[in-house]
Amino acid sequence: WYQRRVRKQWYQRRVRVLCGMRDDGIVEKWIKNRALSYEDVVSEGAEFDKQFKGTLNLQNREMTVIPEDVYKLNDPELMKNVVGEGDNLKWWETEPIAKLYLCSNKISSITPAIAGLNSLTLLDLRDNQIESLPDVMSKLESLVRLELSHNKLSALPKSLGSSLQHLSLNNNNFEAFPEAVSSLSALTTLDIRENKITTIGTLPQSLQSLVADDNKLTSLTLEGHPNITALTANSNSITSCRVGNNPKLKVLAVKINKLEAIEALVNCPELQELLVGKNFITSLDFVAPVAGTLTLLDASDNKVAAVPENIKGMTSLRRLDLTNNDLSNLPPELSLMDGLTSLAVEGNPLKTIRREIISKGTVAIKEYLKLKLDPAALEEEAGPTIPDIKPDEVMMKTKTMEIKGKSEIPAELWDQALVCGIVRLSLQGCSLGSVPEQVYTLRGTLKELELDQNNIKEISPEMGKMTKLRKLNLMNNSVKELPQELSGLIELEDLNMSRNKLSEIPEAVYSMKALCSLILSNNQIGKLDANKLIGLTSLVCIDLENNNLGRLPPELSLIPKLRTLSVMGNSFKIPRPDVLAKGSTEVIAWLKNRVPA
Repeated sequence: WYQRRVRKQWYQRRVRVLCGMRDDGIVEKWIKNRALSYEDVVSEGAEFDKQFKGTLNLQNREMTVIPEDVYKLNDPELMKNVVGEGDNLKWWETEPIAKLYLCSNKISSITPAIAGLNSLTLLDLRDNQIESLPDVMSKLESLVRLELSHNKLSALPKSLGSSLQHLSLNNNNFEAFPEAVSSLSALTTLDIRENKITTIGTLPQSLQSLVADDNKLTSLTLEGHPNITALTANSNSITSCRVGNNPKLKVLAVKINKLEAIEALVNCPELQELLVGKNFITSLDFVAPVAGTLTLLDASDNKVAAVPENIKGMTSLRRLDLTNNDLSNLPPELSLMDGLTSLAVEGNPLKTIRREIISKGTVAIKEYLKLKLDPAALEEEAGPTIPDIKPDEVMMKTKTMEIKGKSEIPAELWDQALVCGIVRLSLQGCSLGSVPEQVYTLRGTLKELELDQNNIKEISPEMGKMTKLRKLNLMNNSVKELPQELSGLIELEDLNMSRNKLSEIPEAVYSMKALCSLILSNNQIGKLDANKLIGLTSLVCIDLENNNLGRLPPELSLIPKLRTLSVMGNSFKIPRPDVLAKGSTEVIAWLKNRVPA
C-alpha cells in the first residue's frame, strides 16, 4: 500500500512537471480519464519517458519562477528515494533532459540549481523578465544553444558553457559588449540586435555569423577572422568601416548608418552580398577588390554620382540597386552584363534616359543602353564571324589544336579553330614574339592555352577578356609583368610562369580567386605580399623555387588549402635547408608556428 501511494505521488508530480499541470485535481482527473491503475500509470510513465526523449516544454505558462522539480530532473538520488531500487521503473534508465523550453513566461531569475541540468544542449529562455544569470552557467558543459532574447539582461556571467555554439542576446539592455563572448571558443552564431552596445569587443575565431543591428555602434572593424561568413550591422551610427582579411565572408550589411566612405574590402575573396544603402557614400570605388565575386550590391539612398568604372568586370553581379542617388547618366556597358537581372535606378537626376523607360524595368533599361553602345564595342561583344567552311573531323572531335615548332600558322587552321570551337590550344616552341591576335578571337570557348617555350615579352590586355580560361602556360618566355586586365580571368585555376623575368608577383594574380596552382619558379622575385596571397583561398600549390627571396613570410601558412610549398634555391637562411628538405608539410608547419599571435 505504501509503495502504491509513493508511486502515485511521484507520478502525479512527474505528470505535473512534464505536462505543465499545477493542480493535483487536474492530474487526478487526467489519470482517471485514461482508466488506468496506478501500476499501469507508473508503467506507462516509463513509456512516456521513452517518448519524452529528453525534451521538456513549459513555454507560455505564465510562470514567474521555474518549478523546483525541473531543476531535479537529473537527480538520481532523489528518484532512488522516491521509486526504490526494486521497482520496475528505474530512473537511471530514462534519458537525461537535453532540451528545456521556458520561453514566453514571466520568469525573473534563474537559481544556481540550474547547474544540476548539466545534460542540457538547448536552453530556451526567450521572452521573460530575466535580469541576471548565475555564475554556475559555466557548468552547463553540454549546452550548445542558449536563447536569451527579449529579457532585461545587461551583463553575462564571466564564463558560459565551453560547448556553446549559438548565443542569442537580442532585445536586452546591454550597453557594453559581453566579455564572456570572447572566451567561447566553439561559438559560431552571435545575435546582439536591439541593445545599446557602442563597440564590438573581441570575437572568437570560430564565429561564423554576427548580427549587430539596431545598436549604438559608431565604428566597425572586422579583420582577420578566418570563419566569419556573415556580418550585419544595420541601423547604427557607424561613421567608419574597416573590413578585410576575412577569407570566408559572404555577406556584409551596414545599411542605415552615417558612412561617407568605406575602406577597400581587401582579401574578402568570397564576398557575394554587399548592402550599404541609406548612408552618405559618394563613391563606390571601395568595391573594386571584390568586383568579381559580388552577386548583390545595394547602394540605394546615398550620394553616389557615378557607376563604378569597373562595372563590366562585375561578371557575377545579379542585382544592382542604385535608387535615390546623384547619378546623371548610366554607362552603356551595363547592357552587356547578361547576368544582371535586376537594375534599380529610380530617384536619380538622369539626363540621358527618359523616366518612362526607367519605369518599365531592367530589360527596357538595358535595351535602351545597348542602343548607346559604341559600334566597335557592340561588335566586340558579338564576337568574331564564324567562317562558312566544313569542320575538320579530328579537331571537332578533340576540340584541340596543337602546333609545335612552327613560326607561321596557316590562316585555314585559325578558321578551323573557330568553326570547331576548340577548348585547348597549344603553340609550343613556335618562336612567337607575341601572342597571335587570332588567339583572342577564341575567347568564347578556349579553356586551356599553352604558349610555353617561345620568345614572348609582353602580354596584351586583350587576354583579360578570355574569361573562360582555366589553364594558362607561359613557361620559358621573357615576360616581366602582366597587365592588370588579367584580373578578369576569374575562372583560371592553373597559372605557370616558370622561367620568365618576373621581379614580383603580378598584381593581377591576386584577383584570380579560382587559382589552385601557381608556378613561378626560376624568376627574379625578391619579395612576397603574404597578406594578398592569403586571399587566394583555393591555392593548393605554390612553386617559388630558384628566385631571390630574402625572407619567407610565416603568413603563407595561413592560406587555407595550401598543401605544396616549394621554395628551395632562394637566398633566405631561415628556415634552414634541413627543414626545407623534409618537404612541404614540414615547411608549412614550421611557418605556422611562427605566425605572430
